[in-house]
Amino acid sequence: MEIRQFAEQVLFGTRWEDKLVALDRYEDHTPGAGIATPSAPGRPPGLGLDEWHHRKKLRFRDVRHFHSEKERGLVLHFFANHELLALELMALALLKFPQAPAKFRRGLVQTLKDEQQHVRLYQQRMQEIGVQFGEIPVGDFFWQAIGPMETPLDFVTGLSLTLEQANLDYARHYAEVYRQLDDPETAAILERIYRDEIGHVKHGLTWFRRWQEAELSEWEAYRQALRFPLGPARAKGIGFNRVGRCQAGLSVDYIDELELFSQSRGRCPAVYWFNADCEAQVASNQPGRRPPQQVAELEADFQALPMLLGVRDDVVLLHKKPSPGFLRRMQALGFAIPEFVECSADGLAALAERKVNALRPWGWSPDSAELFAPLVAGLPRGGEGPCWSAAVRSLYAKSWSAARLGEFLAAEQASYLCGMDVVGAACETIEQAVAEIERLAEVGFDAVVVKAIYGSSGRGQIHCRGGQLRPEQRGRLKNILRQQGQVVVEPWLDKVADLSLHFDVGAEGAVTVAGWTRFFTDGRGQYRGSFVGSLTTGLDEEVKRFLYGDGRDARRLPKLGEQLAEWLAEPLCAAGYQGPVGVDAMVYRDRDRLRLKPIVEVNPRTTMGRVALKLQQAVNSARTALWRVISRREVVAAGFAGLAECAAALEAAHPVELMPDGKQLSGGVLFTTDPAQAQSFATVLIIGESLAACEGYLRAAGLAFK
Repeated sequence: MEIRQFAEQVLFGTRWEDKLVALDRYEDHTPGAGIATPSAPGRPPGLGLDEWHHRKKLRFRDVRHFHSEKERGLVLHFFANHELLALELMALALLKFPQAPAKFRRGLVQTLKDEQQHVRLYQQRMQEIGVQFGEIPVGDFFWQAIGPMETPLDFVTGLSLTLEQANLDYARHYAEVYRQLDDPETAAILERIYRDEIGHVKHGLTWFRRWQEAELSEWEAYRQALRFPLGPARAKGIGFNRVGRCQAGLSVDYIDELELFSQSRGRCPAVYWFNADCEAQVASNQPGRRPPQQVAELEADFQALPMLLGVRDDVVLLHKKPSPGFLRRMQALGFAIPEFVECSADGLAALAERKVNALRPWGWSPDSAELFAPLVAGLPRGGEGPCWSAAVRSLYAKSWSAARLGEFLAAEQASYLCGMDVVGAACETIEQAVAEIERLAEVGFDAVVVKAIYGSSGRGQIHCRGGQLRPEQRGRLKNILRQQGQVVVEPWLDKVADLSLHFDVGAEGAVTVAGWTRFFTDGRGQYRGSFVGSLTTGLDEEVKRFLYGDGRDARRLPKLGEQLAEWLAEPLCAAGYQGPVGVDAMVYRDRDRLRLKPIVEVNPRTTMGRVALKLQQAVNSARTALWRVISRREVVAAGFAGLAECAAALEAAHPVELMPDGKQLSGGVLFTTDPAQAQSFATVLIIGESLAACEGYLRAAGLAFK
């Protein structure tokens, strides 16, 4: 029989005799002209791909719980249809590409014959269980995804290296499932199919390597050759079978990339980008500003940090993906690995062809608005889009925060809150600032801080005492006013604890409160870390009672958080802002009593505290945990060659421990940004039975708690 005749009978036949026709000897003398892809293959009655549109579709997830023998048979029904679709697509490839190499066509014929045998095996086993092929509607995804192929490379990429590769996971997984269900007959069928699939992937891989672009790696070539709606995530099933992939001949580098690859299979992703210099961009109000060296180093080392905020289907833009070893470790500990997309013109262009549900830079600024502009068209109605305008810029100003604090205190006159005297005054000239400094000194505030209205982590501050500015401080103040137009002058308070409230502003001002965190800074006010979990770790009883209140004032802090979020949501929404908000607050000592300044500053962006809040989900609530930023400078001072050596030592000395259910961390040290690639900064999660234990881990390595 000619290969063409055989393929036509398989593809267009409407009887099982056609679909499963035996082929012992064959020739390929008259391959004929290539055909166009038909709308659907021929099918026996009850199995037409167009029939399920008229019948209620049953999804695989609806029957894979194996509650009965009937369900076990219906699971096989799905598998059998996939094998039938595969052999039909192979027949289609033989007819579409008659001029493909003869050796490729012969290999494809043998693979098709294997698929026929798989269908026979499934049919027989289903009949023994009492399920008829065609009893439930069949899906057409394989046909819709692979059928439009234009070249043999499209075929081997989509079928052999994607859908059949995924079966290396599924076949092995379900073979074990049926063994545990005491069904060795079905398990044996799946084992047979698994062994065959290794050969099928190997056949496709052999030809893929011949046809791929030579200058690309196997992984790069595979990703470039894939056609929508297929993506690398479709090449993975349940579990990840490295051994089978190695036996099929896939390279170790390719296997590493695929194992850690994540991409949405249907849900539109949120797109994250870590732009640490956003507030300086806001201050300059121009895109393209080069950040200071320290900030540039921070951005480079923390570019993958948003992976701690997103879920598996989300996208993180970056210039260099974390190392496979780091990602594999995070994945093994239950952290979601998102899809990483190169932050380049090509990467953004590819992303612009997809739908996304939210654009989430660390902060909106001229540069993030410019970067995300190509993705705006992919947002659905109501999606989180760009939030950049003159009105949004004003939200970053500390003068805006001070004004909101004054309004809030006027409306909420609780005795535990600060007074109007510590709100802070916006000043536009040196004379106004000096007059305010002198006024504060006269009413008893000897220490005063002058803050640039745009600045973060203690940058742009001038500290003075005794109501006086030194000459060099006047010069700094003059420069700040020239660049930013305003400063805020306020008392320097006797701080007891730094707190931050986190909430989200949605469409039309809807508010979702995420919670409170407590953070700590260095002497210059720069962020050093957060407590993960309890806010009161290490605080004395007086402060604990103050924060949580008692009697009628119980739940003081949660109630305040709800009030603040509702209060701030209206002006934030009115300015056009939608997204995460962090509000820094402070407990301070006012002579012989504690007071709370509920708004030190409002950050209309993501903050490190928000990441710490998300990390709470990964840590057992009975443990104490710190999330700490460490620098190369301090680890070198402690005697380490660099951050990678420090990470190796800390993680080896204090291995991560999991709860018995494997879902939360219960102890140990885990670096949450990749220390192998870090040049200047890294983040580390330290979990112990107490604060003293966590501090001890750091001290033993020569590092300070703060």
